[in-house]
Amino acid sequence: MKETLRASAFHARTAACNRSNAWVTRNDVTLAAVYTDTGEEALAARSRAGLVDLGALWQLILEGPRALALLQRLLTRDVAALSPGTAFKALWLADGGGVRGAAAVARFGRDSFWLLSQSPDFAWIAAAASLFDVDLRDMSAERNGLALVGPHARAILDEAGIDAKLEPLTFRKASWRGLEIILSRFGEHGGYEVWCEADDAIIVWDRIMKAGAAFAIAPVGAAAMDVLDVEAGIPRPYRDYVPATDGSAAEPSPRRLGLDSLIDPEHLAFNGRQDFLKAAKQPTHRLAGVEIDSEHAAPHTPLSMAGNVVGHTLSSHYSPCLRRAIALAEIAENAAKTGTQLTLTLPPGLYRPELRVVRATVVDLPFLRQPDSLGG
Repeated sequence: MKETLRASAFHARTAACNRSNAWVTRNDVTLAAVYTDTGEEALAARSRAGLVDLGALWQLILEGPRALALLQRLLTRDVAALSPGTAFKALWLADGGGVRGAAAVARFGRDSFWLLSQSPDFAWIAAAASLFDVDLRDMSAERNGLALVGPHARAILDEAGIDAKLEPLTFRKASWRGLEIILSRFGEHGGYEVWCEADDAIIVWDRIMKAGAAFAIAPVGAAAMDVLDVEAGIPRPYRDYVPATDGSAAEPSPRRLGLDSLIDPEHLAFNGRQDFLKAAKQPTHRLAGVEIDSEHAAPHTPLSMAGNVVGHTLSSHYSPCLRRAIALAEIAENAAKTGTQLTLTLPPGLYRPELRVVRATVVDLPFLRQPDSLGG
């Protein structure tokens, strides 16, 4: 049965800023797709500061004496290496080695952990948790967060009265003028996240926007964040790939998605390890970027070399910084060398009704460095 749509805890403020009334649904949560202009919002996040509603992130608390043992079995990295207040990025795999999910995993204490993911997988983790007698709590609706990204992110938090001295992949609880919050640095785009109880969300939004006014802070919608994701070389579930919900699935493979860096080869206990290692010995494709000789994006489009299809694009967007369309792509190993010239066919449109074959040049990822160069 389909879940009921719900609004983010920040909806009252995001709706007031959403001049075009453009919305998108992520994990059954409605988010602003664009507030004013996608390109302008992406540039704001890179050059000034952007405020992002994280209300669609799936948040799971795992607690119990065997929570560590469960996560050691579930995740592709050694959770025992985490100390309280720290986090890392990790995957969990299907039995066949395919990617089921990716998450930031943070440790509160000895037996308490916080998992944050773009896509929920509650039934799979709950089935495993029952074997370890671990308590699970979905916090997605109770605790909401805002990401603050851009070169002025730290200065805005200082102006707001939040101590922003925090290393990447760490977090801490804080009292902020009568509110209990968590400040973290989990995001792939630099910057910070401010987490609060849902009832405090509007106050948190207003305080940050007020503190950021002198820095030309702008709310950033989901469409602009998609642009930033592609520029950063980050694939997302259900946008770039379908997770391996079949327990025996071998695809999507971590290497094809560029996620094998989230697997610790020395971690011996995680589910799907044997099949992952077997597939890794026979690489066929890898994740790369392509710059397209056009302003028109080409998502999920075949890529060719000398008349032969050698891969396909994933997400594709116009990059306002690079002033051209770019795409993530899965490309055969023998065609994925940086600088390789490929071609793709753009579909017809209202002003160009003909098919057009254009060049797509293979480039290293990320296309651009993270926008928050002064965040910490």
